[in-house]
Parts: sequence; structure tokens; C-alpha cells
Amino acid sequence: MKVIDSILYLEFNELVGCGISDKYLRKAKSIGTKCWEFINDPDDKRKVLIGYEKLKDEYKEKVKARFGDPYAYIARQPIRNLVKYDDAAEKFFMDHRYDGNKTLPTGHVTKYATAASWLNMVRIAEDKKEFKKQFNISIEKFWEHVIALIEIEKIDLPCSYSGLVAKKDSALKKYNALGYASLIDWRFGNKLAAKVNDELSESTLLEMIAHPNQYDDAFIALQYNKWASENSYKMIDVATVGVWRRKKEHLIIMHREGNAELNEKFLPQVKGFRPSAPLYMIESDDNHLDLLFIDPDDSSKSKNYHRYKAIVVIDSFNDYVLGYSYAEKLSIELVKAAYLNAMYHIRSITGAWYLPHETKTDNWAIKTLQPFYESLGKYIETPVGSKHRGYIEPFFGSPLWKNCLKIGANNYTGNNMTAKYRGVNMEAVKLNTKNRPLIGNEAFTQIENFFNRLRHMPQSNGVSKHDQWLTAFNTIEAKQKRLINDEQFLLKFGIEHVGNGNGIRITNRGVEPQINNQRYSYDLQTPSLLEYVGKPVSIFYDPYDMSRVLVTDHDKVRLMGVDARLNSRALQDSHLDSRTYLNASLNEKSDDVNYIAAKTERRKQVMESAGFDAETLLLAGVMDKELKQEAEQKILMPVTRENEAGDDDYYFNQM
Repeated sequence: MKVIDSILYLEFNELVGCGISDKYLRKAKSIGTKCWEFINDPDDKRKVLIGYEKLKDEYKEKVKARFGDPYAYIARQPIRNLVKYDDAAEKFFMDHRYDGNKTLPTGHVTKYATAASWLNMVRIAEDKKEFKKQFNISIEKFWEHVIALIEIEKIDLPCSYSGLVAKKDSALKKYNALGYASLIDWRFGNKLAAKVNDELSESTLLEMIAHPNQYDDAFIALQYNKWASENSYKMIDVATVGVWRRKKEHLIIMHREGNAELNEKFLPQVKGFRPSAPLYMIESDDNHLDLLFIDPDDSSKSKNYHRYKAIVVIDSFNDYVLGYSYAEKLSIELVKAAYLNAMYHIRSITGAWYLPHETKTDNWAIKTLQPFYESLGKYIETPVGSKHRGYIEPFFGSPLWKNCLKIGANNYTGNNMTAKYRGVNMEAVKLNTKNRPLIGNEAFTQIENFFNRLRHMPQSNGVSKHDQWLTAFNTIEAKQKRLINDEQFLLKFGIEHVGNGNGIRITNRGVEPQINNQRYSYDLQTPSLLEYVGKPVSIFYDPYDMSRVLVTDHDKVRLMGVDARLNSRALQDSHLDSRTYLNASLNEKSDDVNYIAAKTERRKQVMESAGFDAETLLLAGVMDKELKQEAEQKILMPVTRENEAGDDDYYFNQM
């Protein structure tokens, strides 16, 4: 949204996001419908703006349903733009365990991480100098806008000034003192740490953190608590140390990590146009590869003119191809496959899963794919029709792209419709029509070789993009890399499988889903399976590696499952890892039996101490079995004596 000459305009994408048809808007613009006011954005001619006041009432209601009062929303947008999703918070909540080995529901992980991201942003109000630099409004107006945004976007934080800021135990004050742990609900085992609330305790803690030996948070908490107990201060936990280390980093980094780190992170830097390091920004787009293939099963005139469409993911740092996927038709699955391929390539050359900080894409299937893009990092929306949003479009037209594509190819079609600039002799292309590679394996080989050349062919400086990218990546500090674990990877990139009917249920055999007509069996990584048996769950699996899955009900269950084939019952088949795994499984079974026995004994002790006995309570008012049988015998004895002749119907007649 923006205001031009006192008139409020919405961007094309914003109206699409409100539920108004993309095709309808394009048609209305092309025919010049009078009830719509279309203008080009004076700041960016590629963008289309639509006047709000001339919208029909039904469309205005859709805008209000999405943004609230649009005039109030645009006034608050600069504040909203300062909120950056906190990946460290997400990992903290993913790792949180309570009541033994229970995990937070995935919905609560996102809810708490989002709340932490907002609290990180509102801390700007604590620095009056920085606040004045960022905003031209009073502090009271700032809080009014923040609270309204929290309410509109349904952030899990108080929607009042007192609850958010003013009270002694307000959300912001708790967060500043206790960090991420302050956001966890008491139902999930939250034990809030004590505050470091005077100059002496703060100085002591910061001096410990600032020590050049760079002690970790756990050791600092241990040593601080020894000092606290001797000087009548309250204990703190490890999370509190982390909060203070991050909050006061600008004051301690010079002593803890040195002048170079202070200069790198906090002192003003001269920025370039491209991202300064790998994975700071990635881009993806589709490209119709300029290669023609033969389909022998195609009986139409197009049999010699089949092409593959590729989704390419590059790092804007140096146009390095991180991932790709290709097929004859574009699909949402093809896009996700390209990003999955990128993650595997990143892991293959770095040894771990790393996410990008920022993502840019085109607008293809954006309604469906935007949540996926946003799960990777900060997502930048692209203006409608933009072809110059970043670096990927020029890369598709670069000499490196073209040369790598047509090396050794007799099926290259060129990149331009005019003969002069096409980049290939079209007469030679036509002569080779019958000799083109076939779709399928021949095509796959050619395309895979093409992408391999893009990565490894030396540039004019003699260095390949692969080597250039990897060298730069290895110089990035660990804290600047968005490292994720297998659990986070599967949740973001895995394919969710819910089974048929009532879904998949956990049994004492773990989970045994049938995926793509193949049966799998996974053992669950938990100290005890007892409390999970019978729970309905979904399976998040990685099509490249079916050896592990994420098992969750998006509420109380979130466990990793490993391929049960690691556990062989035959000693001849066993190896060190499998035997270790089998022993662990057997020990787990023994532990469960002991756990149940201990619980049974405890129940009996509790009842005995209270003077009760379960069997007595159950049989209260019920006739003793032996007395009952004796009474029945006395009743039947006279009748039996009368039937000494053995008449089969005698007892029936007596009844």
C-alpha cells in the first residue's frame, strides 16, 4: 500500500491476497473498466497500483477483512517491516523438553517463535536514540500501533500497554530477563529463571560472559550461581545467560571475541549491490531449456520438439546453482523438488543443512507456494510482471548459461527468435532433427551434465562458481549461518503422509506406513513408547532418504522415526551399529516393564497406607464364590435324588 497525492492505493498482489481473482484484475486493467482505478507506481513503473476509494463495497470489505482499516494499516507498515523471524527462537522451542521427553506441539513452536520475533522488534523503543532515528512519532503512538498490529495479526502477546510493557511482570520485562523461556506456557513445564536486577549482579554476569576464554552459557550459569548463593542472590538458568549475552553483545564482543568481530558485526560497513556472503539471498525461477528432444511414443507432429522446463535455485552471491528440477510440465511439486535438491546439494558440500536468510521468486502459483517460501526465511514479494527483481533473469541470459547449455549439443535451439542473434545456425539444427536425444535417460544425461558444467566450469578468473561459493561459505561465522537439524528439515521440506481413513497410528511396533505402495517400518526415538501407543499421527518423509521420518500429530506428539531394518534379529546380520541399536531396544523394553511394575507397587503402597484394598473394594456386596456354590448345591441336591432314573427332560420339567 502507499499514498500518492492523498489517495490510498493498493498493490496488485495485495488485492490478489484479499481473494480477488488475478485474472479478473488483469482483464479489468486491459479493457479499462471504469469502476477500477489503475495507475503505474511512480517509484517503480513495473508495479501496478489500484485506488482503494473507487473499489466496490464488496471489495473494500475484503480488504478490511485482510488488513483492517487500510489507512491505519499503512501508517503501521514501517513498524511491521521491522519484525524479522527469529530462527534461534524456533530452534530453542523445538529443542524444549518437559515431563521427561515430551516436546512442544509444532503449532506452539511457531507461535512462540513469532512472539519472540515481535518482542525483539519492540526492544527498539528501549533505545531512545535509535527509536528517534527510525520513527517520527511519539513513543505513545508507537505502542498504540504495535498493540493494534499484535491484535490484528493475532500474535500470542498481550493486546494492552500494561500487559505488554507497563506492569512489573509485563511480557517484555519477562522476556528481557528470562529470554525465550518466558514465552512457554506453564502446561509445558516452564520454570522461569530469576532476574538479574541490579548493577552488581548485572556487572558480575556480564564480566563472566565477556571473558576472552569464551566460556559457554552452561558453565557461566554454574559459576554465577556459586557466587549468587554466597552473596544472597537468586539463581539463574542457562537461558538467562544466553539472553544477556545477546542483549549486551555490543558491549562485550570486543573483549569476548576481539576487535575484528566488533568491526565485522557492529561498526558501519560499506555495502555492495550483491549479497556479501553465500545464502544471504537466494532466487528461484523457471526456465524453458533451449534443448529439443524426441518422444518416440508421440504420434503427433510435435514428436521431435519436446522440451523440458526447469526450476532453478541460485545463490545471488555469485549465481551459483544450488538446486534444480525439471520436467515437461511445471508443477508445485517441481518447485519444491528444486528446493529439496538445493538443500541436499548444500549438505553434500558443507556437511550440514543450512537455510537461506532471504528468498526471492517469481509469482507462479504464489498463493500456494508463499507459505513454503516464508518457512525458509524472509520472503520478498515480487512486483507483477517484474523481470529484474534480482540476478536470476540476467543469469539465464549470460554467456556461461548459454555456453554450458550448447556444449556438444545438436539439439540447441538458440535464445532469440531472430536468426542474427539466435546463437546457433538453425539450418544445422534442422538437419540434425532425427538425431536428437530421446526424452528420458538421454535427456536426463544431457541436462545433468549442463548443470554440472554451470557449477564447475572455470570462469574468466580460472575459478569455478562452486569453488568461489564454497570458499566464501567457509569464511562465514557459524552464528551467521542458519543451521537446522533433521527434525526441522523434515518439517519444512518433508512430504506429509497421513494414510487412508483414520490415518496412521503408533503401535508397539512404532509406525508402519505404506508410502507409494511400499510398506515401511520405523522405530520411534523416545525413552518410552507407552504413552504414545494408539495416537493418530502424520508422517513427514524425505523422498531422497527414507531411512528416517518425522512423526507428529501437530499437537502433543513429535518424534523422529528410524528405519527398523537397523535392528536385525540374526546375529550373523548384525554389525556394531545394529547390535547397539538392538541392545538399546531390548533395554527400552525392560525399562518399560520395570516402569509399569514400579507404578503398580506404588499404587498398592498408597492404598495400603490409607487402609484400603482394591480386591475388597471390588467384591464389596458380592457373595463369596464358595458360599454361592454351596448354596446352589443344597438347592439342587433333592431334585437330583428324585431323578435317579436318569430322565433327560426331568430338570427342564422341574423348572
